[in-house]
Amino acid sequence: MTKDLIKKENKKNQKKKIPKEISQEILKKIFGNLLKAVGVMIYFIVLSLAYVTMQQERLIGDIEVFAGAFLVIGIVFLEKAYKKDNGSIAITGIEFLFLSLHSLSIMHVITLLKYDFRLYLLTSSYVLSIYFVLKSIILYTKGRKDYLNSLSDISEIVKKDEPIKKEARKRGEEKEDKLEEQKEKEEIEEKTEENLQKETNQEEEVKIPKKKKNKHKKKKSKKKKR
Repeated sequence: MTKDLIKKENKKNQKKKIPKEISQEILKKIFGNLLKAVGVMIYFIVLSLAYVTMQQERLIGDIEVFAGAFLVIGIVFLEKAYKKDNGSIAITGIEFLFLSLHSLSIMHVITLLKYDFRLYLLTSSYVLSIYFVLKSIILYTKGRKDYLNSLSDISEIVKKDEPIKKEARKRGEEKEDKLEEQKEKEEIEEKTEENLQKETNQEEEVKIPKKKKNKHKKKKSKKKKR
């Protein structure tokens, strides 16, 4: 009993394990999001260092250049997503668009709300990196759930097909039983016909010698009369 339970548990665990192909796809998505988080952190660190070394006018120009580049990249990703009808590519395009808008609004937010430049960039980098980490966790959990749901859907389909197969087997068995019954009836009828023929033949054989005896008797009676 204990061995059977261990085997069942091992089978369940093997089913819950994600195959290598699916796990590799999920890990690629997670790795891509983590790279995005690292890239955002590096971008904001570079801007904070440039704020110390560069003049403000040149820094604003560089930020506008970065914002324009992010805007172009986001539009390209959105066009690819529209052509391929892919949601993940569309999300990356929206992320680049958000990054370009954020870059353009840095100087306006600092001047209006009177924030520290470096502190604002540090907080925004933390927020965006946390977003990408959470996104990677959500992608992993979603991929695992989708795989398990696909297994449950397959089991449900098999369960639905089982009664249909059972009905088909029953029908096949009923047909076979009917054919066997018909064969048995035909065999019985053939045997009864053979027995009837034998009986009729025996009766005819018995009648023939009786007729011969009657003829002999008639002949003898005629002789005596003479």
